[in-house]
Amino acid sequence: MRSILSVVAAAVMVSAITSSVAFAQKQNTDASKASRAQARESLSGSFDRCVSLAKSRGYSRSDLEDNRAAARNFVMRCMQGKQR
Repeated sequence: MRSILSVVAAAVMVSAITSSVAFAQKQNTDASKASRAQARESLSGSFDRCVSLAKSRGYSRSDLEDNRAAARNFVMRCMQGKQR
């Protein structure tokens, strides 16, 4: 009888530990998804600001849309923080 109780108690403990680990992993996954989404939004916002800066500096819409080297390099340097 005592061995049955100890086996049941051990099974309950293993089940509780397993479920808590799975819950912790799920929380970590949700946090990493939120972090990636925030980085994506930040990158998109940075790109939009740099394109606006390029337009204000005299690059035309066709320069930016046709992916011309000068306009592309300006936007890339701006996103790296090298253009003001």
